[in-house]
Amino acid sequence: VGCVSLGCLSEYGHKIIGVDNDEKKVDRLNNGFPTIIEPELKNIIDRAVKNKRIIATEDAHYAVMNTEISIICVGTPLDEDSGKLNLDYVYNVASDISKAIEEKNTFHIIVLRSTVPPGTCDMIEEYIKNKSNKSIGIDFCLLSNPEFLREGSAIKDFNNPPYTLIGGSHTESINQLVRMYDSIDSEIVIVDRKIAEIMKYINNSFHALKVGFANEIGNICKALQLDSRQVMEIFCKDKKLNISPYYLSPGFSYGGSCLPK
Repeated sequence: VGCVSLGCLSEYGHKIIGVDNDEKKVDRLNNGFPTIIEPELKNIIDRAVKNKRIIATEDAHYAVMNTEISIICVGTPLDEDSGKLNLDYVYNVASDISKAIEEKNTFHIIVLRSTVPPGTCDMIEEYIKNKSNKSIGIDFCLLSNPEFLREGSAIKDFNNPPYTLIGGSHTESINQLVRMYDSIDSEIVIVDRKIAEIMKYINNSFHALKVGFANEIGNICKALQLDSRQVMEIFCKDKKLNISPYYLSPGFSYGGSCLPK
């Protein structure tokens, strides 16, 4: 999510400072190479680096001091024993941001894109306030802006989202984030932060449900010696009641970090 966001936002003319604690990833970005394999991303990153719209660093303090918006895109892996998400990486980044904005004299916007349980933004914002000795709404604010990107089509999804969801109440910060996405032709939906946070869970759950449904149909068709793909292709022709064809194709088991959550 971070690398795709970095590249796509640079295409809109924004100057981006990418931050990572992995020296190899930083070096790759500064040499025009993405940190993941995604169609078209190599050309986008290479073009942006050559045009000096992207630089990468391990120095979070430098990045915060030289930007208006910090976008948090870190992993929130699932703890299989407790069933809860591990928010350590989010807190680590929040700690780095806190140290920087403590010395900053201008307003700073923090945007959380990672998948997190409802209420996480409240906790992170309070954590930053206490650690930086800065005031919420006066010195900084935190917005929720969940992503809806699929591996393999992330560039297309970033540029053509079903909607852009922003959770928060600080009007000036929301307006600035809206302007950041001005090049994207999609509806802007502004909601309470907790609603924005839970929408990623709802979407993930429904997509996983569709994958499971399609594969159950695949098992039945296999037992009956029927072509499951033809069956689901016909099923997906109904755009009025069956909603959409996405995730409704029998196939290999799903993986990655999103749907299991």
